[in-house]
Amino acid sequence: MAEYVIGYDLNENVSQISFSEIHEGRLKAVGGDSSDERLGIPTVLCKRNGVNQWYFGREAVSCAKRGDGTLVGKLISFAIAGARLEIEGEAYDPIDLLILFFKRSLNIISSYVNPQNVVKLVVTVDHLDIKMIEILEKIVATVAIDRDNIVFQTYDESIYYYMIHQDSDLWKNNVMVFDYANDFLKSYELWMNRNTSPVVGFVDYVAYENIKLPEFMLEDELPGNKEESLDELILNNIRSLFAGRSIGAVYLIGEGFEGTGFERTKNFLLMGRHVFQGKNLYSKGACYCASDKYMPKEINKSHIFLGKDKLKANTGLKMRVEGKEEYVVLVDAGETWYDSSNTLEFILEEGNSVEIIVTPLDGGRKRIEEIVLSGLPVRPRRATRLRLETSFESDVLMKVKITDLGFGEFYASSGRTWEKEIKFSGE
Repeated sequence: MAEYVIGYDLNENVSQISFSEIHEGRLKAVGGDSSDERLGIPTVLCKRNGVNQWYFGREAVSCAKRGDGTLVGKLISFAIAGARLEIEGEAYDPIDLLILFFKRSLNIISSYVNPQNVVKLVVTVDHLDIKMIEILEKIVATVAIDRDNIVFQTYDESIYYYMIHQDSDLWKNNVMVFDYANDFLKSYELWMNRNTSPVVGFVDYVAYENIKLPEFMLEDELPGNKEESLDELILNNIRSLFAGRSIGAVYLIGEGFEGTGFERTKNFLLMGRHVFQGKNLYSKGACYCASDKYMPKEINKSHIFLGKDKLKANTGLKMRVEGKEEYVVLVDAGETWYDSSNTLEFILEEGNSVEIIVTPLDGGRKRIEEIVLSGLPVRPRRATRLRLETSFESDVLMKVKITDLGFGEFYASSGRTWEKEIKFSGE
């Protein structure tokens, strides 16, 4: 049976879907229109006038242009805001509308892939916070893919996964991705710390809110004077950004870079660098990630990504397992903080404290965090069972809770608990 992975770029303006058969490895892009897969799927819905009938993507745009319905865009922003939308006198939950768009657009994949054969889905978005995660959880709860097989990630991480699956010559130096869509120019710089084992990848983000996506870019031709002034503005910012940096490859994505404009900027970028232009980098990166999560490659052992939502340190503790002292992992660096809770039950060897070993991967020193179990009843050696629970409020703050479970019928639980916060920042 063929097994498939999907990368879904859920974007405010245009969403993208890529998929691959796990053993074939070749990625394919899916669009709302077979005439041009690169265009992706406009992230919009349209309610047909007078009836409860909804269109999505380009069909929604066409419906609205004909005057047959009400177009609803900015679905992600509305979902985050939470306020209900009124359409033809009826109120709608924006999250429900976003769910409708996601399910309808994802259903396109059924023309290529049996949904029952999807083994991993990665949804990538421009940012992940508590609110965005809540929204995504509601969305994926409605699709016919097991939740354990669904992963959320940011564009930062999608860039990382896309690049490590390209020729290594392209990313032996830093890689710059310029995204000129969704209102203003953004840059992502991928760089590797090769002095660590595994090699650690990072992405630095810069938002150029002064370089907005102008209305005239929606026209067939850019007015010459506006094009030249915008070209100059972007060139000056890029020159400053590149100063003192070794950039080997540049990727230009978004509708702002389409067409024939920005010649001076592009000529500057081409000096000693590989330059690529396209649209579906994020969905392809998510698809590569889906493949790696399902079937890890050698590159995943030698390289790791530490983005803003990733844990920067390994944590664990030493305990005796089958008579031998072993290091037991609590959480690994590189895992997403919102998906890294853990529960461990064990027998306390001796004493009244637990030592958690924190090993940063971002250059900090290894250290031991001791949790003193004050008030723990005095019992013989190896006669106390403990439950240790970890949870995270961010990528730099781990909460540890330890509960005294007693020891079977011999010693009742005292009911005592101990808690400690462990910070990973400032290592």
